Amino acid sequence: MSSARALLLVVSCASACTDPSGGGPFVCHDPLAGDPDGGVDPDAGVDPDAGVSSGARTCRRSEPVFVCAVPNARDLVGTPIANGQSVACGALYRGAPLAALSDEGCRVFARLGIRTIVDLREDSERAALPEAPCVTAAATVVSAPMPIPYNVSAADYIADLNASASIAAAFAALGDAAAYPVYIHCTYGRDRTGVLAAAVLSALGATHADILQEYLISQQAVGAAPTSLTAVLDEIALRGGIEAVLTAAGVTPAELAVLRARAVAP
Repeated sequence: MSSARALLLVVSCASACTDPSGGGPFVCHDPLAGDPDGGVDPDAGVDPDAGVSSGARTCRRSEPVFVCAVPNARDLVGTPIANGQSVACGALYRGAPLAALSDEGCRVFARLGIRTIVDLREDSERAALPEAPCVTAAATVVSAPMPIPYNVSAADYIADLNASASIAAAFAALGDAAAYPVYIHCTYGRDRTGVLAAAVLSALGATHADILQEYLISQQAVGAAPTSLTAVLDEIALRGGIEAVLTAAGVTPAELAVLRARAVAP
């Protein structure tokens, strides 16, 4: 089974989820309640007992959220970063729009405590598929539109990296300690979200290999374009590294300091 398979299927619905591989239903969970082991995929290639604790909650690495309602949504928890550390539990989420949330999905959203949505879609996309009312009532939505990657090519991904004003807006949100937890999304939670996540993880000191591994978790749900993301990582290196890229976009050292304080597991 692909390593892109998620460890837990944590969902906003009471019924069983459909396994996209056709192998049958999974057990579904609220992320903050129930048996923490029911729903572990034993073939996922990661120790299901390994987790990152945050207060009373323990998260599995790359723990999915809203699986029945929101494709490709997950916590970035456990992604390895600099100095042997990892991304904190419940700080950074990525995925598709939080539009199709049932009442139970809204309750899960509230329990996750997400305070900020960074929306990378263009205005027309947002108008066509707005966030659920329970989301906009509880969280601040930051618009940081990036060009639509129609061809999912390396050039498309680099164009998103070049969207300096949106990069700056996203990192301004991530540079606000009161904004956490933060949920980042585009249309599929793959392309524009993948570019921004690569920038965020690079700023936290993740290696190219670990950034690519995290990105590839999207493969089973919505596909992936690893050569395009690799092109972004190579472009960042060519420009002198992530600090140079972010500084050129207008991101401040103070904002990066907040990101590193809030998004890193203790």
